[in-house]
Amino acid sequence: MKSSMQGGYMPAGLPQAERVADVRQLSDMQFRSLGLSKVAYTRPATMDDGEEGYAIYAADGSLLAVVDDMETAWGAIVQNDMVPASLQ
Repeated sequence: MKSSMQGGYMPAGLPQAERVADVRQLSDMQFRSLGLSKVAYTRPATMDDGEEGYAIYAADGSLLAVVDDMETAWGAIVQNDMVPASLQ
């Protein structure tokens, strides 16, 4: 059985915090912020000492850290309960 909520469908019997929103009903701003705190990506960067490293960015483009190598970057992302995204 499903119950309707603001034009989208929510499974009945789930606590409010566990209900899933119908993404077709989200505003542009709400859709862009989905998973924002859970996704990070890396890019090559030059560190303060002039050496090459990797910068870790949040999904919104804000810099989180700069580390020595890609393995350390991905490890830091996963260790902080984030999902590493591969940019093509």
